[in-house]
Formats: sequence, structure tokens, C-alpha cells
Amino acid sequence: MKKKSDKVDKEVERDEDEDEEDADGADDSDEGDEEQDRPAVSARSVADERRARRAAAARAPRKTAAPDDHGHGHDHDHDESNEGEDPSWWAPHAVMSALVLIGVLGFFGLFNKLLAPIAAHPAGHAETLKEETKTVEPAKAPTPTPPTPQQPQAPREMFAAKHLLVMYKGGRRAPESVTRTKDEAKARATEAQKKAKDGKSKFEDLVKEYSDEPRAGERGGDLGSFPKGSMVPEFQAGLEKIKVGEISDVVESPFGFHVILRTQPTQPAMPPGH
Repeated sequence: MKKKSDKVDKEVERDEDEDEEDADGADDSDEGDEEQDRPAVSARSVADERRARRAAAARAPRKTAAPDDHGHGHDHDHDESNEGEDPSWWAPHAVMSALVLIGVLGFFGLFNKLLAPIAAHPAGHAETLKEETKTVEPAKAPTPTPPTPQQPQAPREMFAAKHLLVMYKGGRRAPESVTRTKDEAKARATEAQKKAKDGKSKFEDLVKEYSDEPRAGERGGDLGSFPKGSMVPEFQAGLEKIKVGEISDVVESPFGFHVILRTQPTQPAMPPGH
């Protein structure tokens, strides 16, 4: 805009110079001629008027260059400034608007709804499931093993006997009333065994006199019938050494010292249900 004003000023000066030259020429040519005085004055008036018009014309563009009510100028300088503006000035604004819009949509969870199916079923997931379905075979159910039939157990042999038991202090199940030592108990059992063997005394009477087993005297020492293995091994072994009606030697067990009378021959056990 400044360059244009300078250009107008130069044209005005140039016109003024031309007018001055014309006025000077008129003055020189008409000097001394009285008849031509009035035309010279009129020529100067015309030149002044022309200068005034040119000056007004020079000022007119500057006024029109001022911004109007809407803040826009309408002169050529404004056109030149528009030509110098960046045509991509709107790009940053568009990018900023897009980012704001994406942020708002993300805040309300729109992208979660759109991307949920993709996240739930990623690419290749369906193919992987198909391959796994093809390769994995269903496990075969184990073949049930038939139950092993129980072998019938041979019936145990049955025995029957009477006995007397001499206990000692510290023996199994010995009551507090028993205070004799182990040696004393063995000597007492040997004494009873000799009396039983000579037959002068009944075995039941010897049980009442010598046995320390609770309530043994009431039943005469009778154990009734019992299967093999139901008694302690020492007792079972001493019983099997004698025959029916015989008296055993003194048999030692964890309970004390036994004297045994076998009362019944060995019998096979009756099968269940008989």
C-alpha cells in the first residue's frame, strides 16, 4: 500500500512539473503582449485546478483503503494481501477439530463398542479353533475292569479248650491286686500243671484255686469253641501240641503262664449261613 501511494505522489509531481513548464512557456510566449494577459491567468487557474483534482485523486484511494463497517477493506492492497495468504490455513483447524471429536467419542465409549467384536474374535482365531477341533480327539472312556471274583477262603479249623492263667505284676491286663513276680508266677503255674496231670484233682477246681483270670472259676476255665488264630500265637501253638483230654506244659504268653486242657478235636468251620 505504501508503494502505491508513492507511485501516485510521483505522478502528481510529474503533472505539476508539466503544468509549470506549460505555464512558463505561456508566460515567455506572451510576454509583452497585453492582449494575451488574460489567457495566461486562465491557464494558471486551469493548472491549479488540475493540481487540485490530482491531489484529491491521490487522496481518494487512501480513504477507500480504510476498513468498512465489517472490518474489510476494498482497495487493491487488500487484494494483494489476500493473494499472499497461505491457502492451507484451514488445515490446523481441521486437525484440531478432528482430534477433539475423537476424544469426545472415546470418552463416551463408542470405540469400545465398535472394537469389541474384533477384540473378542481376533484375526485367525476362527481358523485356530477349527484346527484345534480337528487335531484334538475326544478322550476315550477307560474300559471298565471287571471285578475280580473273590476267591473262597478255606474255612478255618475250630478248636475248644479250658485253661488256667497265672498272672504277674507288669503282665498284660494284670490287675493291681497281682503283686507276684514273673518267676513266682511261673512256679505257681508249674505247681498247678503237675496237679492237673496226676488226675487227683478236677481241672475246674484247680482253675478256682490258681487262675487269676476274671470270672474264670465260674465257668471252670472253659473257653468254648474258637477258630484257629483267634488266640495269641503262643497259646495256639501249645494247644495244637496236645490231643483231646491231655494237659499241656506251662505255656508263657504276654498275659502270664497258661495250663491248657484240650476238650474237643479239631473240626472244620461251618460255611456261612449254616
